[in-house]
Amino acid sequence: MASLARIVLVSTLFAALTGCATIPEDKCATTDWYELGVADGRAGHAADRLVKHREACAGVKIAPDETRYLQGRKLGLAEYCRIERAIDTGLAGNSYEGVCDAEFARLHAAGYTVWRAKKNVDENLSAVSWRDAEIHGNKASDSRKAELRSQIRELDRKRETLRHEQLQAELELNRVRTERVVRATAPVASAATTPSPPRAAPAAPPAAPAPTVVFGAANGKATIGKTEFALRFAYLFVAADPLEGLAVRPMLVLTQEQIPDALIGRAHDLDTVLAALPHYVLASRDGGKQPKVTLVVWHPQLGSSPTIVRDAGKDALARFDIYGEQRLSGRLASPGNGARAYAEAKELRLDVRFDAPLSRRFR
Repeated sequence: MASLARIVLVSTLFAALTGCATIPEDKCATTDWYELGVADGRAGHAADRLVKHREACAGVKIAPDETRYLQGRKLGLAEYCRIERAIDTGLAGNSYEGVCDAEFARLHAAGYTVWRAKKNVDENLSAVSWRDAEIHGNKASDSRKAELRSQIRELDRKRETLRHEQLQAELELNRVRTERVVRATAPVASAATTPSPPRAAPAAPPAAPAPTVVFGAANGKATIGKTEFALRFAYLFVAADPLEGLAVRPMLVLTQEQIPDALIGRAHDLDTVLAALPHYVLASRDGGKQPKVTLVVWHPQLGSSPTIVRDAGKDALARFDIYGEQRLSGRLASPGNGARAYAEAKELRLDVRFDAPLSRRFR
C-alpha cells in the first residue's frame, strides 16, 4: 500500500495537473512516475502530457521514467474510458482528448453539447442580470439605462435561439441514450463452437424484439403559485381525448421524470399512464378551423383533481408544429411569455419548449 507521503504527493501533483501548471521543479526529483501516469490516465490526458512533464523538469535536469509513466497511464485510461462514464463526463463539462474509442467519443460529445448549450443560456441570463441590476441601481444615467435596456432586449432575442439549441442538444442526447438501451437489450448471437450435425435441426424460435424506447425532450417549467417543477421529457400519444367526445387525436404529455418504459408498454389507455405520474402537463388540440388548445395539469399542490384550461391559447402562446401523427414540436407559454397565469387557472404559469416523437398509439 502506498505510504501517506506518496498519497499526499500524488494528490498534490494531480491537483496541479488539473490547472494550467504541470510539475513544480522542486517535485521532479521525488515524483512517482507510475502514480503520475495513473492520475493522468484517470483524467483523460493525451500521451503528449509526458512531453509537458519533461519540459517542466528540464530546468533541474531530471527526465521522466517513461516506461513506468506509460504503464501507469494505461491503467488510469482503463478506468477513464469505461463507456458508462462517457455521457456523464461530457455533461460535467470535461473536455475529451481523444484517448478512448469512437463510441466513447460519440457519447461524450452528446453530453458535452448539452453542457455547452446550458452554459450559453446561463451566460446569457447572467449578462441580463447584471445589466438589470445596474438599471435599478440608481447610479446609471438615463442614456446608460436606455443602452442597457436595448442590450437586454437583444439578449432576450438571442436567448430564444440558445434555448432552442439546448432543446435540440437534449433531444439528441435522449436519442443516443435510447440507442444504448436498445443495443444493450438486443439479443446477441453466439458463434457456434462445433460443426452442425448433418441432420436438419428444428427451427429456433424468433428472438424477442428489443423494447421500443421512444421519448422526446422538453425544456421549461410549470409554476403553481409558489411551487415550481421542471418539465424535461415530452411524449406524443395518439389517444382518445376524454374532454372532446373521445375523438382520437395526437396528445402531448410533458413530465419532469421519464415515464418508465414498462408503464408505457402495459398501458391500455392514456388514463392508465397519467394516473401513475406524480405530476404532468397534458395538451391537446381540437379539430376546429381555429384549433383550441386544452391543457390538463396535475400536481398535488392543485388539490384532489387536475386543473383544466380549455382555451390555453387565448392571450397566451400555444405553438404546435405537427409532423403527421409521428412527432410534435413547439412551445407552450402562459400570458406574457410565461410571466402571468392563465385566466382560467389563476395560479398556473407555464413556459416550455418541446419536441416529442410518437411514444404510443392507442386503438
